Amino acid sequence: MLAAESAWRVLRAEHSRMRELLTSIDSAMHHGRWRAGPQLAALRELVHRLRSFEASTHKPKGVVLLATLRGRSPEADMLLDELERETRRCDELLSGALGLLDDAERGDADAAAQCAALLAEHREMMLAHLDKEDTLLRSQTARLLTAEEWSSVVSSISSVVARSA
Repeated sequence: MLAAESAWRVLRAEHSRMRELLTSIDSAMHHGRWRAGPQLAALRELVHRLRSFEASTHKPKGVVLLATLRGRSPEADMLLDELERETRRCDELLSGALGLLDDAERGDADAAAQCAALLAEHREMMLAHLDKEDTLLRSQTARLLTAEEWSSVVSSISSVVARSA
């Protein structure tokens, strides 16, 4: 199915971009100077960039795909529920990290340590989440969606791309 491959090509490219941003955040965290000044601002910008990319670029492309899959099988619904919980938790972790970055900028050393812990937890969870999308979600969609449904998914992805261009 060409439509399915096209959709997953776009989604995998976005997953790759998200992994790059996670690596950049992790790299910034390993430099102790991120706790103040321009390095802290750069780290904050990376976190905002990841959050924005996921919310405005990646999530909108999956709306039709996930809605089409919902209700097809108990296994697929359990996976979708799990992915939704992980997405909410990742959002919470990034929100918390951004708040702690503000506190760290004001000199709160405990906030810096807590922020580092939240970002590490987020990284692990997000990498596992992306792997589930690339493997388990892809498998479920391949098994359960028809060619017509894939055409609809690709059309929705194309409309999101067109709106953001």
